Amino acid sequence: MLLASALLLSACNNGDKAPASSTGPDQTEASQPAPQPAPAPQEQAQQHSPYDFDSYYRWVPNTNDADKLRSALHKRIDNHRVIPYTKYDNDGKDCWNDGRWNSCEIDVWEALNYTDAACDDASAYCDSVVLLYSGDVRPMKKANRGKGKDDSWDREHVWPKSRGFPKKAQDGYTDLHHLRPADRNINGKHSNLGYDEGGKPVVDETLDGTPVTGIRVDLGNQSFEPTDLAKGQVARMLFYMAVRYEAGDNLGDEKMPDLKLIDDNKKIKEPVIGDLCTLLKWNTRFPVTDFERRRNDRVEQIQGNRNPFIDRPDYADVIWGAECR
Repeated sequence: MLLASALLLSACNNGDKAPASSTGPDQTEASQPAPQPAPAPQEQAQQHSPYDFDSYYRWVPNTNDADKLRSALHKRIDNHRVIPYTKYDNDGKDCWNDGRWNSCEIDVWEALNYTDAACDDASAYCDSVVLLYSGDVRPMKKANRGKGKDDSWDREHVWPKSRGFPKKAQDGYTDLHHLRPADRNINGKHSNLGYDEGGKPVVDETLDGTPVTGIRVDLGNQSFEPTDLAKGQVARMLFYMAVRYEAGDNLGDEKMPDLKLIDDNKKIKEPVIGDLCTLLKWNTRFPVTDFERRRNDRVEQIQGNRNPFIDRPDYADVIWGAECR
């Protein structure tokens, strides 16, 4: 774990952070430019590499009004480029160019090989990924493409697909901002449970036989508690999903319902998930990591949109904080 963490920290460019001079939500809206149409997703990857906060969010107002901020963020990240869930069967090498993703046709497997790569930025190609909950590194050849071995890894839907988008034709099914490599067994323990603290500890065997602790399941509460390593990341991915897929804007080609964060994990077959107040706590307690920032950059290169709650974690409190005070 420590080795993987050190590797990832060395892999990231701190220059990706938002400039210190970026205005915050407590400042007035009067000085902000009028909203403008966002560029097409395919154009955004070229316009915002390397990422610049003031450029990407220039039409998002600095406001403490939850509805205004949520609406502006939704418009900014809407209509991303959708990739297939499973279509190709290659190692993804053709999609790499000097350590960067090269615009080519890939599915989610190959995309995760790039977004969650275990190698540093100088690597021309990386043949391994970092797993979400444990931080373990697994080779691409262990991807669970129907083999189902104990040491394989799956494509984990952090917002479970049964909670609103069970079909591959729905955009949320393949949205990389909440799809992560995860140990096959831990992915199975998560199932479609919501997120909260408490429950019985889960013991799973990793590649070296060391028990994985820090994960709990509470079937009575229908909740899954991830490791501390993943808690902040999970919260920010769920915030993204709730803002990306809004009511009345996703019924056409996207075929998505309105996704909502609530304080109830038991409504399993509805487009909702919790526990909202716990997620807000995790967002504050477990800050954004360099790996998240690099991953956000790489997903943008593929999809053309970003997770604003990685760029500005405080946006979550503006939008949902009043519900938990």
